[in-house]
Amino acid sequence: MGALIGRMEADRTTIAVAPGEALDARPRLFAALQEAFPVAFTPWRADMGGVEAVLVVASAGAPLPTSDELAHYGVPVLAVASDAVTSGSTQAVELLDVAAVDRRVRGIVVTDPLTAAPGGHAGEGEQTLAAVGATAAWTRTSAPHAIHRVRSSLPELEADQVLYAQLSQRPLTIIALLQFLRELTAPSGWRPPPLRAAIVFDDPNLRWRSYGFIDYRELLAHAERHGYHAAMAMIPLDARRPHAETQSLFASRPDRLSLVFHGNDHVKGELMAPRDRGTALAMVAQALRRIERFERRSGLRVDRIMMPPHGLCSRHVTAALGALRFDGLCAIHPLPWTDRPPSDPPLAGWEPAQFVAGCPVVPRIPLSSSAADIALTALLDQPLVLYGHHEDVAEGLEPLAEAAAMVNRLGDARWMSVGEIAATNYALRVTASSAVIRPFARRVRVELPQGITSLTVESPRDATDAGALVGWASGSGAPHPFAAPAPARERSVELRLVGRRDLEVDDVPVPAWRPWPQLRRAATEARDRALPLRAARAR
Repeated sequence: MGALIGRMEADRTTIAVAPGEALDARPRLFAALQEAFPVAFTPWRADMGGVEAVLVVASAGAPLPTSDELAHYGVPVLAVASDAVTSGSTQAVELLDVAAVDRRVRGIVVTDPLTAAPGGHAGEGEQTLAAVGATAAWTRTSAPHAIHRVRSSLPELEADQVLYAQLSQRPLTIIALLQFLRELTAPSGWRPPPLRAAIVFDDPNLRWRSYGFIDYRELLAHAERHGYHAAMAMIPLDARRPHAETQSLFASRPDRLSLVFHGNDHVKGELMAPRDRGTALAMVAQALRRIERFERRSGLRVDRIMMPPHGLCSRHVTAALGALRFDGLCAIHPLPWTDRPPSDPPLAGWEPAQFVAGCPVVPRIPLSSSAADIALTALLDQPLVLYGHHEDVAEGLEPLAEAAAMVNRLGDARWMSVGEIAATNYALRVTASSAVIRPFARRVRVELPQGITSLTVESPRDATDAGALVGWASGSGAPHPFAAPAPARERSVELRLVGRRDLEVDDVPVPAWRPWPQLRRAATEARDRALPLRAARAR
């Protein structure tokens, strides 16, 4: 373990911060960046050596240095404005459609408080990457070293602020910083997960040809025309015998249609209610038993991903999902028991998933999200899970076509089920005949390059319980400890993360039967199915 940590530290790219006081003034920010990237920040000194790049923060009240002034560092440079000279009011900044800008954010518009100091014009040899009208906001030179100049600041993270929050407060700086750090650390060899997407509808079941405003045959034909995948988040209480024609439809096109979990009974505040481990385990185990019966009867697969009603889930339920080995939980926040974005740890919401008590939490965003929000989510290498309800297509399926178009313009988007998204949610690093995997799900399916003989799996960062996961296993083999190399005998490997408190469903008692959830669900389903009829009469 110590040798591996030593190799990782040796692989870090050294970046000097000039002036050194700018580094001292932002300890939380730079600590978060060092955790997110294989970099090490150090104060700039004129006599120092071994620096591979420089991050320059303009002096208070001074304009950005010119690219000629920054060239004397002799290494790649990113220069940002001083906090003291930002305009205070936000401006609409367009990321230009040029090759030097990450494809995922080309053409989007973000709002950012740019500097009010002079320096808004590209100089000789500089290419404009972002602009406000005809005024440059981000420029870059390419030879002999890349020099980026950004007319936005890089403030310190507040004590209750996470790195992800800066993407909405200083989007231009964070986009430029991401590109700068990724270019510098590309030789480290980490390959992020590919661009993947799915559209999820909460609540529908398969007991008829349609649910509310969703007609499944029309949805499939539309998904085929516009190139997207639609998943139904089905309430386990509804997981009874499906309509035969609808069952055949889903069975025939798993590339376009799929199923995931949506709570258990879907009563008010359901997944936030359990206040102890036993109650939470009983609820999650009941959901699993219901879905397993449905799978046996129908032959359909329901992905082991929980879509919590209203996007919220208590600590105990989140831990129970991990203990019963769900592949993941899809929620609006990385700490899903909060009704507002978390303030700690600093990397909450930054990675493709956030492990919480051994359960990976995958972010999801509304179907109505803007092109900029979708692009910025993709920029972080996060999957694009767009969620909505059948009412969102009350006027037709055009919102789905629009969302699919916004995703597809980002690049080679792979539309798939949410279960497939989880299975491909990992980063891979290959060195000679060795591979290192950084998993972002409880179960990942890895395709190794030819010639790999050794495999190492990193221990995921866990926001609440660093010891929740103890190792990994493949097939029926014995568990391996994290960070310990193991032989790689096959190119296609399915890895399962092993938790300290993992259980089997049969180990959990069955909760007492209650009539109320079924009565409530029957009423809400009747309401949903009646809505299209009422809308037709109104028209």
